[in-house]
Amino acid sequence: MSTRRDTTEAAGILRRRYVGDDKSKRAFVEAERVHADVAQMIHDLRMEAGLSQAELARRVGTSQSAISRLEDADYAGHSLSMLNRIAAALNRNVAVLMTARDAEPGSLRWAFQLLLRNLRRSRRLTIEELARRADIDEEELLALERSSAYRPTRGTLDRLDRFYRLPARSLALLAGVVPHVPPRVSKSALAYVASSDSATGLSSTEKELLDEFIEFLRNELPERPGQDLAKVR
Repeated sequence: MSTRRDTTEAAGILRRRYVGDDKSKRAFVEAERVHADVAQMIHDLRMEAGLSQAELARRVGTSQSAISRLEDADYAGHSLSMLNRIAAALNRNVAVLMTARDAEPGSLRWAFQLLLRNLRRSRRLTIEELARRADIDEEELLALERSSAYRPTRGTLDRLDRFYRLPARSLALLAGVVPHVPPRVSKSALAYVASSDSATGLSSTEKELLDEFIEFLRNELPERPGQDLAKVR
């Protein structure tokens, strides 16, 4: 059983390895983010459809082991043709989107997506269950967890604030809907992304990392009424 000290030391190693001024390391983190994002998307859509890997494989016309590889965050061989086949089997469409590159490659937005996903998983909620309990549209929750281009409204941020008891301003900073992100937020977000393995079950280590990040957001980023969030609609 891992201790908090073990987790902190492990996270420290990951931060030293991935965080800093080395552009090549940041590019590596971004590439890993994309692989994990695609893997998590396939896994979540399959689970929402109530299919096993073998059942999805039969619909797609491939093997169970191939689906397993596609759901592995370390797998880098995703092809557009295979994603289209999976989408068709799940009654979905594939959309390709190119967005502006962030100053720190995707760290803030990916931290936001990862945070929301892990918060939901830590409570063992499906997207449908969370939508009902938090009074947020199901399609919007899907977009928040999976699209780096989607920006939440003020009302959605307030609902997430009430449900998870996280400052709406902290969520707005991570979601990229307010300017002037404090450097410590960017650094903490990148550290959280680098230390997480989003395509696996929420392990005890993942839970501790999530708790540490939540504590940072709650205690080091107090609300500033009438300033940042006044501009969010």
